[in-house]
Amino acid sequence: MNKKQENSESVRRQLLALGQMTQDEMIEKWKDLFGSQPPQYGRVFMRKRLAHRIQELFYGGLPEMLKTQMLEQKKLQKRNAGIFKPGNRIIREWHGVAHEVIIRNNGIEYQGVIYRSLTAVAKKITGAHWNGKTFFGVK
Repeated sequence: MNKKQENSESVRRQLLALGQMTQDEMIEKWKDLFGSQPPQYGRVFMRKRLAHRIQELFYGGLPEMLKTQMLEQKKLQKRNAGIFKPGNRIIREWHGVAHEVIIRNNGIEYQGVIYRSLTAVAKKITGAHWNGKTFFGVK
């Protein structure tokens, strides 16, 4: 058996063992894999998180570029959480022209282009810096 097969077999054995572990054994495994006390997770979630960590250590984690993209997406969603829902439309009349934006999962769509914020759209429309929420009358 070559090294890659041995590693895969080791991962498989560890994952199978997780299913038989008591809560105390999983806590000890957590300390070994993460080097800290586990959060107050339930058994099922802790088992899933441990399984992920075992595979991450053997096969590698996510590429840094993907982690960065995910963090940016999370920040954008957090910033717009509770205020906007995907699919919502906001219309603002400016100098006799109606300007419509559509809230998307990945930003604010205006004239087929995705912007990071209402402020960026307001600047595109007016050519000057405006608070986006103020410009569109959003509280």
